[in-house]
Amino acid sequence: MRLKNKLNQNKFKFVLIILLISLFVSFFNGIHKNRTLAKMNEDYKLSDTYQQESLVERARFVTKRDGEVTIVVLGSSVTFGKGATEAQPVWGNLLEADLNGIDGIKVEVINHGYSGYSTADLISKHKIEAVIKDNPDIIIFELCLINNNRYPQNDMEQTKADIQWIMARFSEELPDTLVILQTANPTLYNDVFLKEGKVTYNQYNNEIAAFVKAQHWPFIDTYHLMLSKMKEQQLPLDYFLADDVHPNGDGYHMWFELLKERLEVPIKTLH
Repeated sequence: MRLKNKLNQNKFKFVLIILLISLFVSFFNGIHKNRTLAKMNEDYKLSDTYQQESLVERARFVTKRDGEVTIVVLGSSVTFGKGATEAQPVWGNLLEADLNGIDGIKVEVINHGYSGYSTADLISKHKIEAVIKDNPDIIIFELCLINNNRYPQNDMEQTKADIQWIMARFSEELPDTLVILQTANPTLYNDVFLKEGKVTYNQYNNEIAAFVKAQHWPFIDTYHLMLSKMKEQQLPLDYFLADDVHPNGDGYHMWFELLKERLEVPIKTLH
């Protein structure tokens, strides 16, 4: 009996020693990994590439560092993909497929698009916290102006305050995350004063675009870019819409193509 107890004690001590060794190795491996990542980040921020960094270059660096890039697309139903189809998907899906086709880049796009949501809804319903929890490397934030503008129209100054609050949260909680803001597509309500609305959707986009540019945040003015492209192609707005508001497959494809044109442009020139 005593011999058996002694053998059990020795076995326990052996297991404990192995466990302590494993923890010791894991601890120092973790320290080494953190130091390696910190050095990679430091070297990258001192590089010429970082000085003229584009979204593609950021994605390539993060892939090299972590093995995969996490991109969150945040916004309303036109980020979620209402009006898209499997054959003609929403712009975020097209972005994921395109970036994964570039050598040295591996991407996962997480969709945080919410139908009917305004910027106030994103805040009050804790959707910003959900994005932070995903700890993305890149965020592309569609500003929900389609919903801020209608039923009832959100006060313009409050919308600016909402955007400022969201960006401050991202800056505080995700200081190393690249955040790019963008407007959404034109709709059939561009120049219509909606019930209880003081400005049109076009006027709303103009003022918010000017506000975002004044903050020097990376910005893609999808609304005006799509209008210009439609004029250039001599195609009517409703050709690109599934209904009065949401793009169809062709609309989402145009949206993505305009985004794609800016994937290799220096981020600091996006405005």
